[in-house]
Amino acid sequence: MLSPDFTEVSLDIAGRNYKLKTPQQQQQGLHDAAQLLNEKIAELKCKNRTLNAEQAAVLAALNLSYELLTERELLAQDRQIITERLAQLQLQVESSLRKAE
Repeated sequence: MLSPDFTEVSLDIAGRNYKLKTPQQQQQGLHDAAQLLNEKIAELKCKNRTLNAEQAAVLAALNLSYELLTERELLAQDRQIITERLAQLQLQVESSLRKAE
């Protein structure tokens, strides 16, 4: 029996059905992720008709993982820039406050 906070979600990926137990608030996100994965699989199969479903799924997952890592790296760089800029602004504010005293 599932906890009230969890629900069973059924996802179709590359023609296979997967049943997962997931928190209810993640259900829509998983459906969206499965749809994106299926789109990437279909895109790869159109480009290379010799790929079987499993090969296309692995390559699609690899491509999505690469995109995720790239976005994480860009986000980390942006976070570092923001942190540095905030530190500069804080120094400027403190300097201005000292001058005003």
